[in-house]
Amino acid sequence: MARTHIDLELRWGDQDAYGHVNNVAYARFLEEARVRTFWLGSGREATGMERHFRGDDPNGPKMLVASQQIEFLSVLEYGEQPITVELWIGKLGGSSLEVHYEIVDGAAAERSVVARAVSHIVIVDGRTMRPIRLSDAGRESVAAWMDEPVKLRRA
Repeated sequence: MARTHIDLELRWGDQDAYGHVNNVAYARFLEEARVRTFWLGSGREATGMERHFRGDDPNGPKMLVASQQIEFLSVLEYGEQPITVELWIGKLGGSSLEVHYEIVDGAAAERSVVARAVSHIVIVDGRTMRPIRLSDAGRESVAAWMDEPVKLRRA
């Protein structure tokens, strides 16, 4: 499977009063994984996508989250081992892409997916904030990281 892997340390503040990682923290995990993949290029694997989706040119293309869905599969306890966010592209549209994720508990003895998610991303022009078509170079950079879409129970 063509996925990039982003290891993230859990923070003490990610827990809630119930003693497990709070659902709000998962949205931050997804955001951080996107930033490291599309902005910094600092996942375990060099994807090359950051050259086309960085977004720091004020007039260049930007990535906007249009919607996001997270499905929680099991409780994640706070621990010293980092979690791993596996990220890939599940679908490519004219001016959009679907970023798919699995969040894996780093403390589990065997691979344990604790959540799955999908972010619908729209590429917009930095000046007009209107959707624009993905460039050929951007499409090419994404092609190697395409994989089967996540199957959510309540899609």
